[in-house]
Amino acid sequence: MLVEEHSAVRVAILRFLATGLLVLLVVSIPMTFWVRSVAKDLALGNVLELTQRLADYAIQPMHAPGLIAGDRAVIEQIDARLAPWASDNMILRIKVWNPDGTILYSDTPELIGSTFELESWAQELLEGGPGVVTMETQNESENVFEAGSEELVEVYVASGTGTEHPLLFEMYYDAAVVHRAERHVLLGMIPVFLVTMGALQAAQLIPAVALAKRVQRHQRARRALLQQAIEAGEGERRRLARILHDDVIQDLAGLAYALEAMPPSGGAVAPSPVLQGSIAKLREVTSELYSPQVGAAGLPAALAVLVERTRSQRIRTVVNIDEPLVFGDDQATALYRIAREAMVNIMKHSNARNMQLELKREGKVWRMLIADDGDGFISTSIPEGGPEHFGLRMMSDAAEMVGARLEVSTTPGGGTSVTATISNT
Repeated sequence: MLVEEHSAVRVAILRFLATGLLVLLVVSIPMTFWVRSVAKDLALGNVLELTQRLADYAIQPMHAPGLIAGDRAVIEQIDARLAPWASDNMILRIKVWNPDGTILYSDTPELIGSTFELESWAQELLEGGPGVVTMETQNESENVFEAGSEELVEVYVASGTGTEHPLLFEMYYDAAVVHRAERHVLLGMIPVFLVTMGALQAAQLIPAVALAKRVQRHQRARRALLQQAIEAGEGERRRLARILHDDVIQDLAGLAYALEAMPPSGGAVAPSPVLQGSIAKLREVTSELYSPQVGAAGLPAALAVLVERTRSQRIRTVVNIDEPLVFGDDQATALYRIAREAMVNIMKHSNARNMQLELKREGKVWRMLIADDGDGFISTSIPEGGPEHFGLRMMSDAAEMVGARLEVSTTPGGGTSVTATISNT
């Protein structure tokens, strides 16, 4: 029993750890998406800030008039200033627009001088609105050189607003800039997240183990009390059986013999048959009261005695028992008590015509089934303290004492089945 309890504690701990791992996985999935979203927003914000700085400090203050005039030397100066940014493929495309939609500068010379209609948000930028950054494929009419590319980061900012030469800056960045930032943030947060969750799991594991052990102690104490109660009950049943057998039945048998020896008086019939019937009934009650300790080796024979009693009540009984029986004697005794109470209920209350008794091995467990085709019942219809309720309680206590699982299935008019399952490990 102690080994089983230690095993139960291990199982509880493993279940706790498995549950913690499952929770970790469930939490980590939305957490990953949230972190990626935050990292993406941070990366896009950084790109927007970089573009605004390039516009404000590298191009607009020194080159706006020359760009507007179409000065070729100014264009070459801007090419040289932006060359380091374009050489590492960080910036893929640069366009500088004037307020009427004409491209004044581009790293693709073919675009210089082209005019496109600006959207309303571009006018808002030129009037001092915030910059715009998106991450998508480029399929607009002015994106002839970007069409067909994979996802790009597109940034629009304005510089020189409020001056006589406001300009609109458009830059395209490789999406890898954002993806690298996402990976960097994720890789930075994953260890912190795992350590935090691991520490939380460890902090919860200690009280969980203590709780599992406390529960096991309570279960052990409860089983001990249940064992004492059952043994006390069985002792009282045996005591009553001895009293009935040694005193009451013997006295009634002696009285029956005495009455048989007396001649009938006044034509009256001797009451011996009534006494013999009462003696037989008392012997049956005595047999029911007496509950022997049954070992695994003797369980089939003990069950056979019970089966003979059901057959004597004209209940057709089919028996199927796998042998050898491989489980403890305490378990065998519990199965016998469950079978006895189930069969007593069948004989006294079910009006059954057929009964089935099976004791089968199924993998690592043994399953005992007792089923009948009787009246069945509704659990709520059994009166508290009545004989049927007492029998069900005895079966439940016997199962719990050895860690078995008891199931009672019944429907009115559909019979009743009692299943007891025990482990043979």
